[in-house]
Amino acid sequence: MSRLRNTNIMRKTTLFIVATALLSLGLKAQVCDPSVAPTGLVSTYTPGSGALLEWDAVPGSVGVQFQAALPSGAVISRRFMGLDFDQLFIPDVRLSPGTYMWRVQAACSTVPPYDVTPISASNSFTVGGGSSCPATVTDIDGNMYSTVQIGSQCWMAENLKVEQYSNGDALLTPLLGASSSGAYSVYDNLDSNKATYGLLYNWYAVDDARGLCPSGWHVPTDSEWTQMLTVLDPSTCESCTGASHSSTAGGQMKTTGTLEAGTGLWLAPNTAATNSSGFSGLPGGLDGAGGQGFIGVWWSSSMLASFEAWSRELHFNNGGVNRGFGTLNMGFSVRCIQD
Repeated sequence: MSRLRNTNIMRKTTLFIVATALLSLGLKAQVCDPSVAPTGLVSTYTPGSGALLEWDAVPGSVGVQFQAALPSGAVISRRFMGLDFDQLFIPDVRLSPGTYMWRVQAACSTVPPYDVTPISASNSFTVGGGSSCPATVTDIDGNMYSTVQIGSQCWMAENLKVEQYSNGDALLTPLLGASSSGAYSVYDNLDSNKATYGLLYNWYAVDDARGLCPSGWHVPTDSEWTQMLTVLDPSTCESCTGASHSSTAGGQMKTTGTLEAGTGLWLAPNTAATNSSGFSGLPGGLDGAGGQGFIGVWWSSSMLASFEAWSRELHFNNGGVNRGFGTLNMGFSVRCIQD
């Protein structure tokens, strides 16, 4: 009986050694490429259980850096070292109601600086009561806009096209010659441009106390823009101007496809565009300065100087976001954010 037991133990030990050797050989055959970001992010939330986050691990990777934007607006980062991490389970008890935006990057070594890959595109899941956003919002002219929740903020997912203030007073048009009064223009004076890209407003319209956005909404401040971008890209530089503000959030904000291919509204190459955030940024151009197809520019409500205010820019040829500015009489697109 003892001989049989010993034989079984030896067989199991041999199988374990063989399996370990094969696993070791397989791992050695996989060379981790630090230039390849993880892909295939999927999240499944089950009430009472939790959230299962899954992704396609980078072959040969030995760990993962996990980043998440919480419903509160806070951003957390956790590192897990091991063999080919491709999923993470978060128990329901550790989750608060709201929308979570998350992404990962793989590690190709177990020692600092870990030789990490680029970070993945974002994925999201919602807990409890779901998004705090209404499905749509309607302005005083009867224009209806879809919405999107990004982190703890609720944004319009379309450009504003209202022609009067919230109290019913009409804005001036066109922008040219409007001086210091609120005014708007339609790009190239084509009604089709209004329908597709919205209107282009000067900053005096943005700043008017009568309100440009629907009731309960407002034009975002400079810091509210940065808060949204930090959800998409935790490395967003809060004080930087130009493309250094964020090098990756723009791709997550731009609609996909190109004019040349007949699949979108951006000119080629529409670099890095995924619209994974749902922001659906369009290249509406600037009043009097062209740029439709090349650039989208949106006002903030925050002044930079007595004659300039902060803005945000998306471009056709990179995946970043510029923190720019414009003189107050220029015509930019407008997005509204919920109060």
